[in-house]
Amino acid sequence: MEDELARRKATYRALFSGEPLARIPLEIRVSKGSEFTVREQFQDGDKQLEAALQNARATWQLGESTDSIPAMRPDVGCSCLASAFGAEYYWGHSPDQTPGIREKVAENIDRFVETLRIPDPTADGWLPEGIRRIALFADAGGGFIPVSLLDAAGGLNVAADLMGTTELLVALHTNPRSVHRLLACIQRLFIATIEAGIDAAGGEEFITTTDFADFWFPEGYKGHASDDISANISPQMYLEFSLPYHEQVYAKYGRGGLHNCGPNPCHGVYLAGDHAPRSVDLSDAYSHADLPALRRSFRKRAFVYMGFDNRMSPGTEPVSWFREIMEIAAPDLIVVPVLTAGSAEEGRVLFDALKPIACEYAMRTDWGWDC
Repeated sequence: MEDELARRKATYRALFSGEPLARIPLEIRVSKGSEFTVREQFQDGDKQLEAALQNARATWQLGESTDSIPAMRPDVGCSCLASAFGAEYYWGHSPDQTPGIREKVAENIDRFVETLRIPDPTADGWLPEGIRRIALFADAGGGFIPVSLLDAAGGLNVAADLMGTTELLVALHTNPRSVHRLLACIQRLFIATIEAGIDAAGGEEFITTTDFADFWFPEGYKGHASDDISANISPQMYLEFSLPYHEQVYAKYGRGGLHNCGPNPCHGVYLAGDHAPRSVDLSDAYSHADLPALRRSFRKRAFVYMGFDNRMSPGTEPVSWFREIMEIAAPDLIVVPVLTAGSAEEGRVLFDALKPIACEYAMRTDWGWDC
């Protein structure tokens, strides 16, 4: 297993550095499901760890039939930073829903930022539990199974939790100064939470990225930021309210990746900073139609992790889906497919079916980075 782990890490080191590969990596994971609901796992770290360990072990059973590095994700919700600022969680009717925010806490952004203190990730909201789970998961992984850090959501998304989405989008136009003051406070908490998470994990060598992404990023590329709200703003707004804050993460921890489920109206400026991310992780259900545009924007500058979920795209078959992606993206854009199988045997069958396409895709790719 150690030799196989070394092979997979070498594959991703080569991909991030732009070295030619004989095959596009195939991120195939195994998910065995869980006897616990999503709510039970969010409210009980031991149950969440049990499910995470089960899936990591199951993915290792794939052997050489994947390039995925099994990792575990300690998760206390994508509103955990907002909870540290005083926002309260609520749980929906479905036990398999993740928590949301009960109500906004910043009725007036000017008054809110005037009295705002920077929370302590070891003391406020759900963050202490998240930090505890990072340590718990890292200890269970024994230095072999890396852990992600917490789902920080991104500055604008946290601001939307605190203010309300409509109120935030209006304030971007009417009160940008106060929005920036709020984003600066959120970013200070995010960086402090990253530092606390790295310390809890035992060091950067034991984490996947600085955010929730459970893809293993190589040394020097650990920085990751999320920005789902960028699906609803203009490129000009992204340059002003998202990019400067993401740049802080990439400058400090390496230009690893950016997450947005999609769609991607801001794709043309994702890589506009001095520390442009090397990868962008997207959901196929919301981003597939953007592939031609991403091919132009990302050519020889970044690659894409594309998550496939046939529940979101009923009737879509993964082999024809991956071939279609290759035909759209090659030779300019590398797309690493991310797929989940229900068992190791199912994953091996999937790998064998995708491997010839991955080899052809690599042969057709114009390797190397221009930045």
